[in-house]
Amino acid sequence: MISEKLNSWLTLAANVGVIAGIVFLAIEIRQNSDAVRAQTKAQLAEGVTELFSVNMNDKEYASVLMRGNNLEDLTPVEQYQYYRHRSAWVHYWNNVAYQYEMGMYDESEFELQISTIRADMETFPGLKVHWCNNKDSASKRLVESIEGDQLGEYC
Repeated sequence: MISEKLNSWLTLAANVGVIAGIVFLAIEIRQNSDAVRAQTKAQLAEGVTELFSVNMNDKEYASVLMRGNNLEDLTPVEQYQYYRHRSAWVHYWNNVAYQYEMGMYDESEFELQISTIRADMETFPGLKVHWCNNKDSASKRLVESIEGDQLGEYC
């Protein structure tokens, strides 16, 4: 009789231990997910900061970007510089769309990114031309997000 009671209590304690372990594991997974999300956002922020600051100390390169954005004439080397810089932006945007699909960006953050992209394309016609010529290298999610209702008519 004592053995059965002891066995019941041990079984109950083991079950409580398993449940507590599952709860702690869930908490740890949640914390790990939050940490990964924060790290991803930090890396994206670092990447965009690099893209923004690439021309800060180089007046000639800044001139290439400015003239390219305004569809002014560029030499072949300048065209290459402009193309590579803008391609880096499209790659960054693809990464943002991917991170959104993976749940690393919430919808309001993603929409803010898309609004910024659209505003930049309206401000800088060279950027929009680059997008239109290279959007086939972008994800379907990104193209649909940027072009919205104008899909197929945007370019």
